[in-house]
Amino acid sequence: MDRQIRFSGFGGQGVILMGIVLARAASLYERTTTDDGHSRGKQAIQTQSYGPSARGGHSKCDVKISDHQMLYPFVEIPDDLIIMSQQAYLKYIGDRKPDTRILIDPDLVLERPEGDVYEVAATKAAESLGTRIVANIVMLGAFREISGIVSRDSLEKALFDSLPPATHELNKKALSLGAELGREAQSRLAKS
Repeated sequence: MDRQIRFSGFGGQGVILMGIVLARAASLYERTTTDDGHSRGKQAIQTQSYGPSARGGHSKCDVKISDHQMLYPFVEIPDDLIIMSQQAYLKYIGDRKPDTRILIDPDLVLERPEGDVYEVAATKAAESLGTRIVANIVMLGAFREISGIVSRDSLEKALFDSLPPATHELNKKALSLGAELGREAQSRLAKS
């Protein structure tokens, strides 16, 4: 497996956290068997960048996951592109291949590229849980459900490692809600 993932949005949405949690899930909790029969974690690299103003400016977090050692840390053209704001759409939509999997938050991204797009209303779903602050976790849960890139158990462990215990229950609900939205987005796309 060799996957390149780009999470994008604006500062304050938790885009960087999404990438950190995914890379952690892959490298610490996913297991792969080597040619000599040993079990080890997958290889993961996470890089990030954000605009001149941390909150409100553009933000992206790139993750590369592989079963093999990687020597180049940067994502050139992502296999998966998760877009959580119109600003991020304008900045990153050109960085894709014809088969790049695209997930967007339809309430924050006004345009649609040609081709298959998974629409996941993460912000609206987070509001139903009482706070927009978990929109990133909802989207992460949807992405995991759609891509199957790591197990739900691995993602949950990495999430709990990365956040204070007082937030675990809310984030667990957000992850579950995201998984449900991911299944619905897959179903809508299959019917179209």
